[in-house]
Amino acid sequence: MAIYFPNSEMGEVCGESWRITSTFQGDNNFIGANSMTNWEKSDDVYGGGNTNILTESNGQFTFGADYYGYYLVNHQIYNYLANNTSRWNEMLLYVSWNSGANWDQHSYATNYIYSNLSSASSAGGCASSVVAATAATRLRFGVQVEHNSTYTYGTTNEQMTGFSIAKISDI
Repeated sequence: MAIYFPNSEMGEVCGESWRITSTFQGDNNFIGANSMTNWEKSDDVYGGGNTNILTESNGQFTFGADYYGYYLVNHQIYNYLANNTSRWNEMLLYVSWNSGANWDQHSYATNYIYSNLSSASSAGGCASSVVAATAATRLRFGVQVEHNSTYTYGTTNEQMTGFSIAKISDI
């Protein structure tokens, strides 16, 4: 059923969630394009969505032809570090408008880990961005950390580091 607003119309509302499946240490500038970790669509009860908005290959996400429009992308990162401080830990959303030939940095999810040098500490961060999905739009994510002993947490059981995407308008 369409949602009608003055001077606009929107088709079916849809959304899904993706997460990394394993923990890695240090930078990972293109999550999923190496052997450090993989992506999966969340498969929890009511977790991932029953649509196939995106397909993923080697860490690059492509929109399905039935799902072009504007999307709100919310991404989050969870980091931990033992007995040290990492002043900046970032998860970046990169967007390509030309099938992956060029990439723009769209948004940063950031956090700061402070340790009193006697225990492990953790921190999380999140960010949002609006993306126009066309046949040429591609998404990818990267992680950069100040302290290379910083871990980015991932698991197949829950969404710790990953993203959710929801359609907000037709094009």
